[in-house]
Amino acid sequence: MIGDINLIPQTEVVEQKKTEAVKTSTVVSIVVLVLSITIGAYFLIMTSGINNQISGVNKDITALRGQITALSQVEISARNLDRKYGVLKTLFSGRSQYSLLLQEIKSRQPSDQLSIESLDVKLGQASIAGNAENYVAIASFINNIVNKNFEGGNPKLKELFTTVTLNSVSLDKATNQVKYFILVSFDESKLKQ
Repeated sequence: MIGDINLIPQTEVVEQKKTEAVKTSTVVSIVVLVLSITIGAYFLIMTSGINNQISGVNKDITALRGQITALSQVEISARNLDRKYGVLKTLFSGRSQYSLLLQEIKSRQPSDQLSIESLDVKLGQASIAGNAENYVAIASFINNIVNKNFEGGNPKLKELFTTVTLNSVSLDKATNQVKYFILVSFDESKLKQ
């Protein structure tokens, strides 16, 4: 029981416990402080890295937006070209080939007896004026135009002409030639081959 006797005064024991508590709390505080500083530094470094990445991504986004803006003019030009191409395609696919009409009129013209001085073509109608040796040449020309079984022209255009009207015919006494003016109606769809 000798070991149970404590000769240290009670105030001294309290002082030692206080000192030990202060030392322990100081060590714990320092450990917590070091741990807090370490965690804070880690988060600071991570935040700085993330901010740098965000800054880099923002620069890339800005550069890509600049490229997109630069390509907007190309897109506008491409759309305009596509629209123009569509219009031209429609025009070329739907246009009448009046050269076929002229060739067919030329093929139905009687040889040297009749000349065509003027030809005016409108939608579905042509007016032809000229001179002929005689009235028979004009009649032959008119008959050739309305003849569906005419042998000399383009076989695909046999039914091109629908009607022929002789508007005027007169004899020029000075040249002894017959002047004529005729209106020819034709099927416009036959010229869109």
